[in-house]
Amino acid sequence: MRSLIHYIDKFNKLLEVLCGIALAGMTGLIFLQVLVRFVFAKLHMQISVPWTEELSRYLMIWAIFVGAAVVARRADALAVEALVQAVPASAGRVIKFAAHLLALAFYGLVFKVGLDWADFGMSETSPVLGLPMVWVYSSMAVGSVLTIMNAVVLLLEVWLDKKDILDVIDHEADEAVQEAELSLAPQKA
Repeated sequence: MRSLIHYIDKFNKLLEVLCGIALAGMTGLIFLQVLVRFVFAKLHMQISVPWTEELSRYLMIWAIFVGAAVVARRADALAVEALVQAVPASAGRVIKFAAHLLALAFYGLVFKVGLDWADFGMSETSPVLGLPMVWVYSSMAVGSVLTIMNAVVLLLEVWLDKKDILDVIDHEADEAVQEAELSLAPQKA
């Protein structure tokens, strides 16, 4: 089991790199579109690159769905931890575990919808690139499978390492709470 977790973590590093490449490509394409529209137009250069907008949109869609999977593995998704931290620890564990199970059910629903959209995309092509839309619409199904995989691995790791599920929280939020407490504490002279 631990080797499976190790391989999935390595795979997630690859996903992070792919998301970074997609975001960098998207940024470059949008920059090119701005240059063409505003800079080159001022120089009376008639250049048209309509495909940049479409391709950058598709890169963003893939980056979002693949990035969601990486976020699920780290338990870094936006969450309201106030309720979990306000109730007794035993109730907090139940709430946290139930939230993870509810999220898994949601990812399953997204997978089902993603399959339906991919099926619909088999008969569609993008207007400018002429790309079969199945390549774009399948991002939802692929991303949800990766997210389910990472969410299950997170829960598996909690179970194998006998971690307290309450320790699987957003560390940035935890640090922000600690900083707020320090800033509100009376200053000693």
